[in-house]
Order: sequence, then structure tokens, then C-alpha cells
Amino acid sequence: MSHFYKYSLFCDYIGMRILLLLLTIQINAQSLCDSLYYNVQTSQILTLVGFNTSSDSVNFMWTACDNSTCYSENGDTVYFPLVNILDTVKVCYNISPQWTCNDCGYVVFNGFTWQLLNTIVYVNELQQPLLNSKIYDLLGREIYRIPRNGIYIKNGILYHER
Repeated sequence: MSHFYKYSLFCDYIGMRILLLLLTIQINAQSLCDSLYYNVQTSQILTLVGFNTSSDSVNFMWTACDNSTCYSENGDTVYFPLVNILDTVKVCYNISPQWTCNDCGYVVFNGFTWQLLNTIVYVNELQQPLLNSKIYDLLGREIYRIPRNGIYIKNGILYHER
């Protein structure tokens, strides 16, 4: 077998592997939905800006819902001046003409501007300390009078008498 023939077979093998790799990359490519996102502008009026990093043309169609009403707007940048600044507002977008991509989030007004809320995963409520004026020693046993020369705990505070 000649070197040229072996080289030709090797090139065919490499060419097929490259073709398979390119097909795999094409299959795993991002969808249009992965190229869309939005931000909330710093403003007292709820202002949303949609971003499209793909080469496809899309039209953002927005809704903003407070506790009583939903409002709709179209475009890359939209304004919702009528939403209640005291409510947590749900904002969503769809795209047109595809109508296959959507995303929702929640925004709140912090007194100066609107901001996106992060997902709350866990809430740990702090308990009000028990203020019962009982007196305890360092081992946690209740005692009924303040010791003359000693350490005690009352309402969660450590005291030292001399």
C-alpha cells in the first residue's frame, strides 16, 4: 500500500470525524431563548430593557402585574408608570413572532428605584428573646435570688456580682 493511499485514507477518516464534530456542535447549539435576557433600569418608573444577543429579530411583549392589575407593552424598552410601588410586581416577556420564549421575575421598589428580586431559598425567622426576669446560674438551673458573689444570667444577659 502506497504512502499516498494511506495518507488519503487518513484524511478521509479525519474529515469524517470533523464532519461528525460539526454536526454535534450544530445539534447542541444554543436556542434563541438562551440569547434573550432583560434588566431593570435605575428609575422611579418601572423601566424594563430586553436584550437579544442572537442574530434573529424579535419583538419583546411585556406584562407587569401588581396585586390588582396587569399592564402590557411591546418593544425592547418599556415603561410601566402605573404599577403600584408598594407591591411586589411580577414582570414577564414573550417574543413575537415565535411566541416560544418567555421569562418572568419579580421586582420591588426600594424607595429610590426598582430592583430585581433574587429567588428566596430559605427564611430563618429570629425569635424574640424571652424576657421573663427569671434568674439562672451558669449551668442553666433557675435560681430564686441574685447570688452575692457570683455570676448569673437574667433575660439573656450575663451578670457578675461582687
